[in-house]
Amino acid sequence: MPPLFSNYDRIRIVNLPERADRRREMEQELANFGVTVGGNVSFFPAIKRDESGPFLRVGSHGAYRSHLAILKDAAQRGESVLIFQDDCEFLPGIDAFELPEGTDIFYGGYSASDPDNPQDSEIIGAHFMGFSADAAQKAALYLEALLDPAFPPEPRAASKTGFNPAIRPPIDGALVWFRRMHPEIRTEFALLSRQRASRTDIGDRSFIDRLPIPAPLVAGMRRIKSLIRPRPT
Repeated sequence: MPPLFSNYDRIRIVNLPERADRRREMEQELANFGVTVGGNVSFFPAIKRDESGPFLRVGSHGAYRSHLAILKDAAQRGESVLIFQDDCEFLPGIDAFELPEGTDIFYGGYSASDPDNPQDSEIIGAHFMGFSADAAQKAALYLEALLDPAFPPEPRAASKTGFNPAIRPPIDGALVWFRRMHPEIRTEFALLSRQRASRTDIGDRSFIDRLPIPAPLVAGMRRIKSLIRPRPT
């Protein structure tokens, strides 16, 4: 098991129960690094919503609620938690990575608007994130409050042209808001993963998913793509 994983009391993997394909792939991904599901490593049945609510997409609503539920559970237990989405693919270097002492929030995979300054960037991606017990408690409170229409948006975001106060950001954007509102939170970044090629359950379907091709064939095409896609070193 990578030493990084041992820093957390619990590991949760967000997975829609009907996405058995992603569950199998994630189990294999973990097994490649000596991690088995059981004990403090478990799948979280992702929350689905029938409406978008205060979000742009229905999938964003469900993803937000899923991460919030995991963080609330960690807060109630007084535990730290490492959260993976079920399309997380680990990269070389994860075995050697040591989490800096005192880290509150950890990003193990992300895309930053300014790659040289992720601390101050807009961040896309929440597929590999760690929270200390204190950060989990604070984040759960913030994310819950953010669902209230009267809760004020993060000032920097609200100052942008075209900002709509009725629309809440997806979970990755909401966590950027949270970190800006809590400067005492110590955040660390490391590119230790990427998202596996897979049919999305959150955003718009890709071109290949709209083609009249049997799902198993599409899945096989994606597996080939993942195998031939070079892994960063």
